[in-house]
Amino acid sequence: MRESFPELVWSQSGKPTKVCLGPRGQREDWDRFKSVCPSIVEAVEQLLHSFSDQKVEVTFGDVLDYGPGHLLGWHQDSMDLTRHLFTVVLTLASEGSGRCEWRKIAEDGQELQEVVSSTMPALGNLAIHGLTCNNELAHRVFWDEGRRLALVLFCRSPEIEALLKGKGAQSRLSMRYWWRKEHEKVK
Repeated sequence: MRESFPELVWSQSGKPTKVCLGPRGQREDWDRFKSVCPSIVEAVEQLLHSFSDQKVEVTFGDVLDYGPGHLLGWHQDSMDLTRHLFTVVLTLASEGSGRCEWRKIAEDGQELQEVVSSTMPALGNLAIHGLTCNNELAHRVFWDEGRRLALVLFCRSPEIEALLKGKGAQSRLSMRYWWRKEHEKVK
């Protein structure tokens, strides 16, 4: 994909290389990727089919390619009830060693607390995190050696949006209070 669509590639030292697939409101929106990487497009179709009752749309999709020393530091996803309700992360390849970690956000939103989960994502690992998780936990991914390829889908659904709004749910993005430059380093 990087070679066929270089205009979609974002690369920064020490971070995973990102291929920005863009939004996918309709099935045909990502047809141009089928000839280069049919397995990724098929994985997206299968994932979205599993949400058929919720009419899930992908507001944005990325493929992240982690190599040795790559880090996506402590963060929350920028969720908004009208455009991004949950994130789906599928590990497409995994070799070597690395971690996905989650830390509790203090009740007042001012700092990060202890690590509550730390796992090495294996091939086929699927993680879905939504508004409640995002309001309470920060996460990061780092890769020490080898390689990890991950499909990341930022999703929304009119049905889920209406349900959450009806319950008074809202996004409490707090990283502006606790994010610091040192969060860009593995400790």
